[in-house]
Amino acid sequence: MIANNSYIKIFGTMGLSIGLMVILFLSSEQEVHRNNAFIRRYPPHPITKLYDLDVIHNSYYIAGFDRDLLYLGNRSAPWHLLQVNMRTRDTLPIRLTPSGNGLRYRSIHTSVLPPYFFVMDGTMPFILRGRLGEWKAYAWMEGAAFFDRAVPVDSHLMFIRTISSKTQKSTLGIIKKTTGFQVTLDTTLLEAQIDGIFDVDGTMVLSKETSKLGYVYYYRNQFMTMNLEMKGLHRHRTIDTVETAQISLAEPNLKGDVSMKSLPLFINKATCMSRNLLLIVSDRLGKNESEEMLDEATIVDAYDYLKGSYEYSFYIYDIKKHKVREFAVHEGYLVALLDTQISVYETREPYFDGSILTNNLNIKDYLLASSGRRSKTRTTE
Repeated sequence: MIANNSYIKIFGTMGLSIGLMVILFLSSEQEVHRNNAFIRRYPPHPITKLYDLDVIHNSYYIAGFDRDLLYLGNRSAPWHLLQVNMRTRDTLPIRLTPSGNGLRYRSIHTSVLPPYFFVMDGTMPFILRGRLGEWKAYAWMEGAAFFDRAVPVDSHLMFIRTISSKTQKSTLGIIKKTTGFQVTLDTTLLEAQIDGIFDVDGTMVLSKETSKLGYVYYYRNQFMTMNLEMKGLHRHRTIDTVETAQISLAEPNLKGDVSMKSLPLFINKATCMSRNLLLIVSDRLGKNESEEMLDEATIVDAYDYLKGSYEYSFYIYDIKKHKVREFAVHEGYLVALLDTQISVYETREPYFDGSILTNNLNIKDYLLASSGRRSKTRTTE
């Protein structure tokens, strides 16, 4: 009986401790999503919902566009594309065919950049290229460089992220194809704070209209833009105030591999570029923002990276509690993926036509103005 009472006390104490930890975790999560240092502005209706379309599977990702056509790649079926006519809502499955037999691959990603499509696997490594409408992929690059991410810039240029053999850290680079291949890496672009791998993780983006490359860090309030040769670098800050990545790394395992010990604090999530805008998904609430909105919608912040200014924010509403996992802007459309659904919006002027708003503050001045102070400087570099 005494033993039973002891067990009851032990399990009761454990239950109380677990309950306390859960309460602390929930309260910390609420604190994490709140940052009173900035104030967003929400103009009326920068985007207008046109329709939702169910594509059945949640393994689709945005591969690219060609006029009114959206192309979706599929992580579960890497040799398939889904063509979606955004005007008529018609869909067409497409089978991609590699030239030659016996192609080995591990992790394929497809990108559409008219008039071509690219099939890429940086772990093997190879890049195939084919013409839209013909759907047969031919060798474009094989063995020239390993990479973990790649963005086609034009028919002869690829923006990549890889691991530098010199620094053993993540590095941005360019693969240029002329008579042969030229691989150029710049180890100064990604600025390490902790390990140079996890802490510099982020999203690679391209604006075809302005011929600019972009890189947005996941875990800090920073992004950078540069030209197609990775020159003319500009470093910018978002309206959030978290400057240092808040991540915790575990000890290396027997193979020397390192992983995250706990979930990191995401500052910038999904990202896209369009004309002079860089759009970033954030679930960080600013001053006077309702916490209930995070249960209903995804917040998107718009920055004019040519001026270095925060412009405005808007909502993309959830579908059946599912949030935006990826989105893109193309010729008057904003397309968002939410679970198995595609949400298609119409973008409205003047918010997406390059003129945007007048009397903008740059990001540094905006943060100071939000906290009731004034700044004498006008630079965001």
